[in-house]
Amino acid sequence: MKTTTGYSGVQIALHWLVAILIVIAWFTGEGGKHAMDTVEKGGAAGFVPHVALGLSILALVLVRLLVRFGRGAPAAPGSPGSLSVIAADWGHRLIYLLMIAVPLGGVCTFFLGLDVGDFHELGANVLMIVILGHALMALYHQYVLKDGLLGRIMRAE
Repeated sequence: MKTTTGYSGVQIALHWLVAILIVIAWFTGEGGKHAMDTVEKGGAAGFVPHVALGLSILALVLVRLLVRFGRGAPAAPGSPGSLSVIAADWGHRLIYLLMIAVPLGGVCTFFLGLDVGDFHELGANVLMIVILGHALMALYHQYVLKDGLLGRIMRAE
């Protein structure tokens, strides 16, 4: 993958939009469960915000990946090969994996009727924990290490 010194405006917008949608989707999860119960009882679910959010997240994450592979992303701060750089790289990979797997689990449950709802819920909770760790590390870099890391995802280069 290419590297660059900063993120583009599109990358920044997608980052924050997806982050906001993930938080909203997590808080609307019970609405998704209620809709699924209705469908299982033979009723029509109608418009389900949680499902719409999940589909939007999946689509936007796929766009994020295309943009990331096309434009590149800045390298993690630190010495290449250091534990902190390796952890940052694998942390981002885990976030992307979960941002794809969790909505796909929802698709399998809601549209295909596969019994993976527990996996979907567990994955969503793990995703929220990993994202919280991601945010805390960004704040640590910004305010403890004072390396300006947070600025990279706040203004385009």
